[in-house]
Amino acid sequence: MPPLAFRPPVILEGKWVRLIPLSVDHAAELARAGEDPEIWAYMRTRPPAGEPGMRSMIEAVLADQSRGETLAFTQQLVSDGRMFGNTRFLDISLKDEAVEIGGTWIEPNLRRTPVNTESKRLLLGYAFDREGVHRVQIKTDLRNERSQRAIERLGAQREGVLREHLKMPDGTLRSSVYYSILRSEWPTVRDRLDRLLARPWPGPVAPRP
Repeated sequence: MPPLAFRPPVILEGKWVRLIPLSVDHAAELARAGEDPEIWAYMRTRPPAGEPGMRSMIEAVLADQSRGETLAFTQQLVSDGRMFGNTRFLDISLKDEAVEIGGTWIEPNLRRTPVNTESKRLLLGYAFDREGVHRVQIKTDLRNERSQRAIERLGAQREGVLREHLKMPDGTLRSSVYYSILRSEWPTVRDRLDRLLARPWPGPVAPRP
């Protein structure tokens, strides 16, 4: 099996979602997509309001990417090219054949549509089928029950809670719930996601206010 790469440029496309390499050129549209403060309630990184703040956050992520620590994507609707969020691979470990999917956020009006499920399907397929990893990890804030349910619907296995290990921007300490999918579990998870995505869905596009 070839060694892990996780190097840009990588473009992944499904029926509803296209994952394209994150760029500072996306700052203005992502700033509009990320205007709702609720998006950042459980995120450790919270950009200042407006395009300059989003640009600064993107530049920081791309600096990590240049060091091989992450591979970042802008999430885009296939139907009209609208950019609606970010996601990325984190903690890329060549030695352990392991990676984390994280840093994910989307416009609130696209929740409960197929876009998040398909984004995860594209990322997991890339990690397991193209990069040949052994383990994919996903974590979320212990307080974020909606995110926990979404991760569990993917078929990931809950492993436990790492207590108060991250300091949040407001000074509180975050506890995180850890989930994982192993290579041996991927065929079952893949089939589950494909069945979910084969269901009839209304169009995921909602007009931006």
